[in-house]
Amino acid sequence: MKHLNYTETRKRQLSFFLLCAVVSVGILFGAVYGSGHSAESPLVHQYFSPAHCGGTVYEVFRNTLISLSLFVGTAFLLGVSAFGQPLGIIMLIYRGFGIGAAAVSEYVTKGMHAMPSVILLILPECTAVTIISVLAVRELMRSANSLFLYVTADVSHSERTFKLYCLKFAVLIIISVIISVFSTVMNYIFSGLR
Repeated sequence: MKHLNYTETRKRQLSFFLLCAVVSVGILFGAVYGSGHSAESPLVHQYFSPAHCGGTVYEVFRNTLISLSLFVGTAFLLGVSAFGQPLGIIMLIYRGFGIGAAAVSEYVTKGMHAMPSVILLILPECTAVTIISVLAVRELMRSANSLFLYVTADVSHSERTFKLYCLKFAVLIIISVIISVFSTVMNYIFSGLR
């Protein structure tokens, strides 16, 4: 039993780091895109850019929470599909794209003076958002894989599994609210860096 728990833990860690690598690929694409194009669209910067996240405390909170909730909600919906796995990977690349584009747009606009805003405003939020995004997609992929096996190989899929799936995403939404509050507080405290 101890060996099975160790193996399961190693598999979880490996999948987490592989999904983080997918986000890194997206960051690279976003950085390349942001160096030559405008990142003013919310579809590009995904509200990671301090200059575009909102003008008031309420707007920063709202925009951050909507961005996170849409991502987690989409992951939840894709997880109840037997074919959601490839779209989960695309979602992580897109999330990384927004991070890379937002960070590079700060440097394009402000030069080296962007370093404090990137370190204090973008980096902490992006780290937390990346973790939430990876966890959401990992659960999406597990659920989609389980459903795919249920459909194709007649492997059991219980109602308890779905309840646990819903509970995990409820926790991710609660953590998203906490991240949104943290981002809002940081943007308020360091508003001079925006």
